Amino acid sequence: MVIYTDGSYSSARDQGGLAFVIVDNDKEVSRFSKSYKHVTNNKMELGAVILALASVKSPINSLTIKTDSMYVIGCATKGWKRKKNVALWNHFDKVFAKAQELVETPIQFEWVKGHDTNSFNNLCDSLAVAASQEYID
Repeated sequence: MVIYTDGSYSSARDQGGLAFVIVDNDKEVSRFSKSYKHVTNNKMELGAVILALASVKSPINSLTIKTDSMYVIGCATKGWKRKKNVALWNHFDKVFAKAQELVETPIQFEWVKGHDTNSFNNLCDSLAVAASQEYID
């Protein structure tokens, strides 16, 4: 299984959006997006991964998270210091551990170039951007 994740932020609205798209055998299985106020782009990128991992509810053979966020890739897999968003990273660690219990092989993270030719990443981006533009009271 592959899950594409993305986050977006609109400074004009001080609002962000996140999204993930679940893909199995190169076919979309499901999608999710949500809007948030008073956030940052990095919070939305990380939040998308957290919600994607939390969506894993039953055992699967493998899972690859694909993201265009070097922030997420670096902090999740390359040992970058987690100086900001510490509470979110702590939540990530818990959700990641829980998801890993349901995946037979180690969960993989892969960087995908944003705004390029990957249709699922582009779909995820448009869902996150649309969520960042939704009206929130």
